[in-house]
Amino acid sequence: MESERTRVLWISGAPGTGKSTTGWGLFTRIAGVGGGVAHVDIDQLGLVGPPPGGGSASHRIKADNLLRMLEPLRQRGVRQVIVSGVVDPLRGIAPHLEGRAEADHVDFALVRLRCDREELRRRFLGRGSSAETLAELFAVADQLDHDGPGTVLDTSGQHPEETVDALLERCVVRPAPLGALPAEPRDGAPVPAVVVTGATAVGKSTAAWRALRELWTRGVPTGYVDLGQLGFVHPGPDPALEASHLAALRRGYHRAGARALLVVVREPAPEHSPALAGAPVTVVHLDADAPTLADRVRRRAAGEAPLLAGDELRGAPTAVQRRVAARAAAEADRMRHRAADRTVLDTTGRTADETANALLQAARPLLDRLTPNPEESPEPPRTPPEASEGRLHPTMPDEGAPHAPPEQVAVAR
Repeated sequence: MESERTRVLWISGAPGTGKSTTGWGLFTRIAGVGGGVAHVDIDQLGLVGPPPGGGSASHRIKADNLLRMLEPLRQRGVRQVIVSGVVDPLRGIAPHLEGRAEADHVDFALVRLRCDREELRRRFLGRGSSAETLAELFAVADQLDHDGPGTVLDTSGQHPEETVDALLERCVVRPAPLGALPAEPRDGAPVPAVVVTGATAVGKSTAAWRALRELWTRGVPTGYVDLGQLGFVHPGPDPALEASHLAALRRGYHRAGARALLVVVREPAPEHSPALAGAPVTVVHLDADAPTLADRVRRRAAGEAPLLAGDELRGAPTAVQRRVAARAAAEADRMRHRAADRTVLDTTGRTADETANALLQAARPLLDRLTPNPEESPEPPRTPPEASEGRLHPTMPDEGAPHAPPEQVAVAR
């Protein structure tokens, strides 16, 4: 494995140009023919706050965490990594790679997507974004057209599959021989963690995200990891690789100043435990009855949730919704009988804000040691309006990914 190099294709551009759709399309296309590939939404690697103000600080955190994840991917045999998301508009990616040993076996390519303004308007509004931010969007697009980094690919008039076709020739498409993961660095990252678990569609990510924003409001430096968003790899799922990525983000967020970590995972695997060793861990399990899960499946299919890569429910037909709801109910029933050291919260009949508040209450023994004013009683989460976009510095919403991968692409959610 030492002589092999991994290619990273980073797809950037203004919101609405198709970054996430194209990146996800490349991932599923390569995985569908048996290629060794991983997909990374770069925004998932910078969810630590209270936000440092964006700009170079945010881009540096994301780039550092990406580099930490690339070596385990390379050692595992992944030859192509697809990264989607906004890049440093002034510096690109090269300055973040200089002098980094992790970049020695990696070939980076940055492609910036663009389209004409009328099409950009149509795409942006078509995904449900507000017309009030169009002026800001066009200003960003104009600036990138003027001096943005990366090789330009104009997607005006293109179907997403055509954009994928145009970029596929830049990718390595071949099977990945399964290699051994490198040993985790012993540099220490004693960050206490609250792990939120639960069946599909129970509302883990929504509750944890709102709890995160409340912790930021209180001034508790906290990082956020959705383990399902770190598991997009073929062949997979790969719990050991997920654990390696979790450990990498834990180290990265600790170095960025985090004093706590919120981790979302459907059901922890034994391989995940070492990634959180060395500091207190509180597990909060979210439960709900079958009718509630079915209703939340329906609402997610209707678009009442943040756009996330690999969401099998967004826009799903009724037959798929029923199948997922039945699976979710079976998962919930099985998890109820699983012996574990955890706090169980029944979210049946609760709103997302109520669940987030209950989550904070359940984790209070751990979090009170980190809160500047521990005597203050927790208040209901005060979720800023932009929090639903799922971004650290959400000046305007970015595009999400389309539907889940084909069945041959196994991902952990």
